[in-house]
Amino acid sequence: MTTTVSGMAASIRAATDNETFDLAGHDVANISSTIKDAFSDPFNLDEMIRITFIVGGGKLSRQKYDEKAMQTVTMALRELNFVEDRGASCVNECGGCYKTQHDTAKNVFTVVVFPRLVGQQDDVQAGNGGVGQSESSPSQKYPIPIPLVEGTAVHSVLLASDETFQKMAPSICPSWSEKKICTEVLNLALETVESMNAKLMSGIPLTDAELAFYDEVGGAASIGTKAEHLKKLMQKQVEEGVLTREELDRLLQQVDDKIVSLSDEIDAAMQKSQDKKAAKLTTQKEKAEARKCMLKGHTAQPPHALKNEIQIMKLRKQIQPLLKLEQSYKGRLLTMKETKELAAKDEILEEISQLEEASRGWFEDDDAFQIRLEVSRKKKVAVSNSSSNSGKTGGKGKAPGTSSRSMISGINIAWHTPGGNAAKQAALGKKTAVAKSKPTNSGGVFAAMMMDSDSDSD
Repeated sequence: MTTTVSGMAASIRAATDNETFDLAGHDVANISSTIKDAFSDPFNLDEMIRITFIVGGGKLSRQKYDEKAMQTVTMALRELNFVEDRGASCVNECGGCYKTQHDTAKNVFTVVVFPRLVGQQDDVQAGNGGVGQSESSPSQKYPIPIPLVEGTAVHSVLLASDETFQKMAPSICPSWSEKKICTEVLNLALETVESMNAKLMSGIPLTDAELAFYDEVGGAASIGTKAEHLKKLMQKQVEEGVLTREELDRLLQQVDDKIVSLSDEIDAAMQKSQDKKAAKLTTQKEKAEARKCMLKGHTAQPPHALKNEIQIMKLRKQIQPLLKLEQSYKGRLLTMKETKELAAKDEILEEISQLEEASRGWFEDDDAFQIRLEVSRKKKVAVSNSSSNSGKTGGKGKAPGTSSRSMISGINIAWHTPGGNAAKQAALGKKTAVAKSKPTNSGGVFAAMMMDSDSDSD
């Protein structure tokens, strides 16, 4: 398999025109290795090309693909500082971008990648001075593209007015971690603008890409205001204890490290008889210890629900009877009717998968998103028993010949027991007619009609 992966990566690197590669049969490790080998370095091409990866398909080909194929491709691309851009194309030469698509005509799921080209890579490095490219940068998954890519999270945040940003911040960054990453992105953008200001002050003209970025963003003041607003929201969130287990552990580790560092600095200051410095450091240590006490007093909160949680739970509820049907069909060939019934299951699974991926936060890292996914998938689906109590399809506790109807994904599926129904109804009608010679109400009239009908049929 290693040879196959290396061969695919080599084929991708050798592409000079638009190419499509099928990831059927590849596992997560192979996919990740292929993407990183293929796109770590810019392509030596004069014109932009698109590389399309088939990462999933409909019910007939679903089993050929790893269920995490799409997630693995996008994750590997983000680690290489690629950004998602729904409007990317070869025409606008959006190098270093990707987008996910569902080809309804072929019923396949794809990830379309627009690689960096050698010339573009030079422009980016010259334009942002390496901002977002450093391995030590905490926000390297969200680099500042120059010029800005329309439709991306970074573009939306930087171009929003201060008032609009303050209104949208709680929804686009609901967790403390997301606010933290968004703050780091804003700080990176601020550094980028300041570096451009420095170039202008020294008489160095900006490139066309830099100028476009500078004109769009407007200035450093707005970026700084947004970052300060987020910091206040983060502080409030910490004080109120609206933190997940992972966030609490991270903050406790940070404060522990700070206390240890301050203790060492205090000891060093005391040895040098620097009393004022030691007193100042002691005050900082006391504040850190108070913060640690506050954090320990908080109870970890569950991660916030997926954005599309309600729709997802409805679909999971719809799929329950289909899963039971599938279990009952195991070990034998399906009839045409059964195949049609189960086709709804694959459609629902596809829709659930799309809704889950669409629930990823703008500034949410993969680990945090995976935790939220697992929590959502473990939630029990509330299935009503009222329909099962009033009528059972197994024939127990229900007169033979009656029909039972179930609604599955908007499709009425009815099971009819052959034979017996007409005879039972006829017998019931005759029995009612004997017991009541005169119809006294609508029910009696119906029984009399049934008797006449039965007499005619006899």
